[in-house]
Amino acid sequence: MSAPAALDEPTGLPPARPSLLRDRDFASYLIGQAVSVTGSDVTTVAIPVLAAVQLHASTLQVSGLAVAGRLPPLLFTLPAGVWADRVAKKPLIVVTDVASGLVMLTLPAVSLAGTPPLAQLYAVTFLVAALQAVGSTASITYVPALVGRERLVEAHARLGASNSLADLIGTNCGGVLVAILGGARAVCLDAVSYLVSAVMLLRIRVPEPLAPPRSERSSMAADIRAGLAYVWRTPLVRAFVVSNAATAAAMSASAAIWSLFLLRDLHLSAQVLGVVMGAGGSGGVAGGWAGRRLAARFGPGPVILASLLLVPVAQTPLLFAPPGPVGAAVIGGGMAVQCACAVASGGLIRSVRQMLATDELQGRAQAAGAWLASALRPLAALAAGVLGTVVGLRATFAAITLALLVPFAVLWRSPVRQLTASPTPLELPAAAGPALPAACAAAPFRARQAGDDAGPPPPVRKHTTTGGTALPRAQAAHQLDDQERL
Repeated sequence: MSAPAALDEPTGLPPARPSLLRDRDFASYLIGQAVSVTGSDVTTVAIPVLAAVQLHASTLQVSGLAVAGRLPPLLFTLPAGVWADRVAKKPLIVVTDVASGLVMLTLPAVSLAGTPPLAQLYAVTFLVAALQAVGSTASITYVPALVGRERLVEAHARLGASNSLADLIGTNCGGVLVAILGGARAVCLDAVSYLVSAVMLLRIRVPEPLAPPRSERSSMAADIRAGLAYVWRTPLVRAFVVSNAATAAAMSASAAIWSLFLLRDLHLSAQVLGVVMGAGGSGGVAGGWAGRRLAARFGPGPVILASLLLVPVAQTPLLFAPPGPVGAAVIGGGMAVQCACAVASGGLIRSVRQMLATDELQGRAQAAGAWLASALRPLAALAAGVLGTVVGLRATFAAITLALLVPFAVLWRSPVRQLTASPTPLELPAAAGPALPAACAAAPFRARQAGDDAGPPPPVRKHTTTGGTALPRAQAAHQLDDQERL
């Protein structure tokens, strides 16, 4: 039996095109994303240090910062999907980037006269998270307009690898920069990174499709319902959203107790912990390189399923790892495999979802999954903390490992097993209201045959930051869920 045709180079078409890295517009986008991710990782370290060390905030006050950062996605992600479908995406991303940078600059500005107050930390955290709930949705849905549907797999693979490398750099440098500059001044680098991202976006010259005329638009609530209806009534998209949400919950639970387990139960030093956690970034780079090549050979469906199955398998050594360097090496290797699988499968899932959705639904289709994942993450982290207190950390990790089988089980029972070639977009009506065509429920995709017209190109952005030293664990979750670090 012959292998399925490559996703972006079907059999019978001309030889492979030049790499997207040679495309000026895509390269500008990728550089802006990478700089932005690196800056966010510095802030991930700087804000908690500023609150706990310089302001002597209590445990409750520090946890309030986490709430301030996680609440905006729940409030604004669904409306953000509607806005991304209604207006040009690039200006929306630029505006949110510039606004985020200016808000972040208030911290180093106030620090020139003294230590910023805790209330300002809350305000900055909330406002930037709100702006990025909008900017992230627009950024991810901007990729099809930037590269065309037929090159989405390559684009998301390169973005995943680049962002993993940026995470690796930002995480390792963040602590050093905070120690040298102080928390408030280190945040200045993140502010600059937002502005750099905006400048790189302004260099892009690819035109976007026109937004639908105002007279054709329905209300905000009706548009949100249409997006949710599309996700629910399209079997493959529904399976991806549920699978991603389950992964986000399991990995967030793992991230909540990860560092505590390594430091307390396995007695790793801070230096060894940093090396182990850095393995995740290297794995992500490898996953970005290998994912699209494996998909071209075997098809996206089998690669997605295999990657999701390897995630709990790679977590298993953690349950038996002994203290000392051997245990650290085993855990580091497992983390590298997990992040490689996360980047590989996450990029393919995102590509397939964007190939399926019509231009008018890109933002809302993205926002529905991102909202569900955002809602489950804090609940899962809280549950992990309670369970770890009651039954112990190792037993809690065993439960999390079993939970990581759920995403694989969900997709195994979905049409993804037949996805051995690139899908074509659904032919949905522009309004995509509740009365969707029967094809949405019965046949959500078909394999693109050699010679098929790829169709016109449809009309990511800075990732949501994660807290504490558990970034690589959250990194895997974000690569698999919808709020991908683009």
